[in-house]
Amino acid sequence: MTVFQKVTNILMAIILVALSVILIALPNYGYLIILIVLSVTFVFNGIKTLWYYITMGRHMVGGWRSLFRGILVFDIGLFTMSLSSIPSIYIVLYLAGIYIFTGGISIVNALNAKKMESPHYKPKLITGIINVLIGISCIVLMKWGDYVVYVYAFGMVYNAILRVINVFHKEEMVYIQ
Repeated sequence: MTVFQKVTNILMAIILVALSVILIALPNYGYLIILIVLSVTFVFNGIKTLWYYITMGRHMVGGWRSLFRGILVFDIGLFTMSLSSIPSIYIVLYLAGIYIFTGGISIVNALNAKKMESPHYKPKLITGIINVLIGISCIVLMKWGDYVVYVYAFGMVYNAILRVINVFHKEEMVYIQ
């Protein structure tokens, strides 16, 4: 990880903690803040993936996948921006679906890493399980709107902690001579 990536991860962790404090302080505006955070995140990730495709991915074998992934993530971000006028129960289901889906993908990736005898599968597995639990708790606490906001704030703090841990985690490099 480069110094720029480390600084970016630390700044993102600080922003996530600040946003979670705002969510806890203003639970009445929680759904709107959650939608803004989700939509901005999806749009920026989509733009970043599309930029990767334009600069490098189109010259690579299978690079077209990054084009489709970027378009899909960008569209999901625009769709998320349009959800502000629907009832909050649908927003909770959308949020829970995102958490359960990403947690499921992390669990599958961790189990594949374990199958390949990688010693670093446990953090991915734990992250996936926690994401699935956050999604399930959003569904269970759907009737109580403030609790869903608190659960999402907890998820943001957890993500910030993971980013900081990732910054200070030693990476293994393979050198070919």
